[in-house]
Amino acid sequence: MEEPRIRPTVFAFLDQIRHVEDVASLEAAFSKALWDLGFREWAYQVIRTDALPDEKPLILTTFSDAWYNHYIDSGYHRIDPVIQNGPLQVAPFTWSAMSFGIEPSPEQRRLFAEAAEFGVGEGVGIPIHGARGALAMASMVSDHGATGLDRLMSTVGQDVHLLSLAFHNHARELLALGRMGRTTVSLTPRERECLLWNAAGKSAWQTAQILGISERTVYFHLANVRAKMGVANVYHAVRKAIMEGIISP
Repeated sequence: MEEPRIRPTVFAFLDQIRHVEDVASLEAAFSKALWDLGFREWAYQVIRTDALPDEKPLILTTFSDAWYNHYIDSGYHRIDPVIQNGPLQVAPFTWSAMSFGIEPSPEQRRLFAEAAEFGVGEGVGIPIHGARGALAMASMVSDHGATGLDRLMSTVGQDVHLLSLAFHNHARELLALGRMGRTTVSLTPRERECLLWNAAGKSAWQTAQILGISERTVYFHLANVRAKMGVANVYHAVRKAIMEGIISP
């Protein structure tokens, strides 16, 4: 039986990330590599951390703001079977709840239905287990449908797994360097907006009214900002962002 070969896309990604110095460049390289393998959008979530006492969970994603905000506002991150059961897996898996041998609840069925309405169809989860119980998850979607996705993973599953592990390790390194002031932090437009309005003295509720999102989503974005910037509170995040030119209040 022929041994599976690692595709040139993986080697090109590994070579490229040796030279990246910020998370935004790493995200762009990851997006390009996944696109070459047949995936159009992705998300990376730190579920449980190990290394640094002040390290907090965060999400990096290319999913639309509309879906991202709806997902958080609806509390789907608390019932998502991929997040609930994915950490129990070792190998890559499809998003179908049947992958975990369970019947989805009515709330989970609604999650799947609404995800499809937002154009988020079948996907794959890549569990990433680290030292001392650290856990992250990479997820990506394609337009191949359930059957087509199974065929795709049978050919590129190993490559996607390797890409995700490399992305995870390099993202952690870049974020750690950011805590030491050695690299520029990359914030999403929405994270920057929430931080900017906070710097202007607006409360989370006022920011939510201005941006047309929920107060819970504002808190979620600000928590992501703190995690990316490696600070204990939003005040320190604002001060660091101003000093580094990320925002100009």
